[in-house]
Amino acid sequence: MLQMAGRRAAFRAWLFLLVAIPLLSAGGRPLLNTLRPLLPVEWLALLLFLASLLALSACAIWMRRQSGGYRTALLLAGWMIPLFLLLPFTLPVVEERIHFLLFGAFGFFSMLLFPLSVAVMVALLGAGLDELWQWVLPDRVGDWRDVGINAIAGIGGIAAAWLGSKR
Repeated sequence: MLQMAGRRAAFRAWLFLLVAIPLLSAGGRPLLNTLRPLLPVEWLALLLFLASLLALSACAIWMRRQSGGYRTALLLAGWMIPLFLLLPFTLPVVEERIHFLLFGAFGFFSMLLFPLSVAVMVALLGAGLDELWQWVLPDRVGDWRDVGINAIAGIGGIAAAWLGSKR
């Protein structure tokens, strides 16, 4: 179980994501349109890859500390690397890759804060509500495919936190 300071940090990270996800849905497109002339798509993809790699490294370190060894971290890396590093780069739209970072982290921190059933419900609700929010925005379009991407990433984050915290 998380110590009180760790629980507070997890709550802050979860709250940050809870606010950042709808804000990025509303303002992410103009932000990306501003960045595109300054940053080629290949560089943006590389930055997302590095951010994902950093997040996975932090997760692996956390898992090693939780389990007291490298076995759990290495075992989980066997499915986390394909899910969070390789799968996103098969997506044709670079922006969709951001979903794996945001919703994977959202699922991870949800699992650290809530029981498994609540964490799954929160992650799936967040996946659907984000696309519903985009559906009502004038310059965005909600998409069932994105709900699936969000849900897969959230469940992957939940699985990482759940398995990583088992002793």
